[in-house]
Amino acid sequence: MATTKSPTGSTKRQSRNISHPLPRRSTRGPLDAPDDLLVSPEKAPPETPPPSVAQSKQEVPPPPQPPVQTKPTVDVDLHFLKDPSNYHQLGTEDIPSAFLDSENQPPQDTPLEDLLQHGHFRRAAGTALIQLSRCPADDAVQIFQLLYVRLACLVLFSRADLAAVEAASLTDFLARNAHGAETVTPLIPWELRILLVRLQSIAAADGGRRGIMALYALSAEVRAHVRDARSDGNDQDLGLWAGRLRDLGLRVADTLVEMGELETATRHLDTLRDTNTAELAYRKALLRLRIGDVAGAQQTLEKLNDDRKETLLALMDAANGDIPSAMDKWRSLAEQHPEDASFASNLAVGLLYTGKLTEARQALEDLAMRSPAFPGLLFNIGTIYELCSDRAPSLKTTLAERTSSNTATPSTGGWERLTFEFKL
Repeated sequence: MATTKSPTGSTKRQSRNISHPLPRRSTRGPLDAPDDLLVSPEKAPPETPPPSVAQSKQEVPPPPQPPVQTKPTVDVDLHFLKDPSNYHQLGTEDIPSAFLDSENQPPQDTPLEDLLQHGHFRRAAGTALIQLSRCPADDAVQIFQLLYVRLACLVLFSRADLAAVEAASLTDFLARNAHGAETVTPLIPWELRILLVRLQSIAAADGGRRGIMALYALSAEVRAHVRDARSDGNDQDLGLWAGRLRDLGLRVADTLVEMGELETATRHLDTLRDTNTAELAYRKALLRLRIGDVAGAQQTLEKLNDDRKETLLALMDAANGDIPSAMDKWRSLAEQHPEDASFASNLAVGLLYTGKLTEARQALEDLAMRSPAFPGLLFNIGTIYELCSDRAPSLKTTLAERTSSNTATPSTGGWERLTFEFKL
């Protein structure tokens, strides 16, 4: 299979064969943990247990928590974050009428916390903006917490494009090191700083390069905190910052994948130390499957011993064209883990590939009735309707009506879905 090429504009990388990387130098980079973390494992934080299969497939961040009512003030004018011109009015033209008219729509005076708990992210984004506009300009902590809720809800509501525009005022303020930037930076929640990097990468439209640079800049800052915690003997802070360093290393790999640099991402994962071995093996196996290296993925799987191994084995069967064998594995996983809808969805796709359209349609429709809707499921059902019926638009509208009657939940991107998710 041809090697995945760099995106347009990656001129420096094209001057050498990326399949034969130079040996890694002994110098440490910003994503490397200090040596003493490895020499003294008894003081190092415990490895994070590998996530479940359902967690590893989730494509959206977890719902934000409502802001905590704390009010340390700063001598910095944050009025620019309250400027209404920075924010968008969220219309409803891209939402099926079935959701707008549903009994599951919350009352207008529903508290922000309840909106978040039930997955009403569009409404939560609007409520957070109202509270932000009423917040004192010197209450930095409250402003940043509400801003995080606003931006995170937009991302969860599939409007990361709007979130990137709305985050620009804060990212520009920090980037130009304006007066007060050093004062307010420690007050910005870590989750918001990570989200700003992600949104900055979306807005830059440079193939992800700015995102990589921002992640490495954060990593250098985190390493400084790791050194300070180590020298102070503060094991709690050491565990916190070392965990964040490991997370940043994985985020760099994710960004490289989005850039199309799959082989580079694989080599980057090889450089990470003090990171959960099973998690690295799972990610490497997925990457090798993406580049067509089924044999390499098989070798990597030897380090896995949980349900994710069976998931990857099913994917490898599908990659090798053995759909019946893959379906057997999906069926077994669906029976063992009925709470994970992705297994049943993949089984239905296998039925589609083997020409069993009626069975695939029935399986997907049943799944949509008993599980929270997620984009992949809705897309697959819409595709089935287009393949087997002349009344596809009507069937999709009916699907939207059934989905809107489901119990509101924050999982899989929230309760309210957009029109394009139903292929309408």
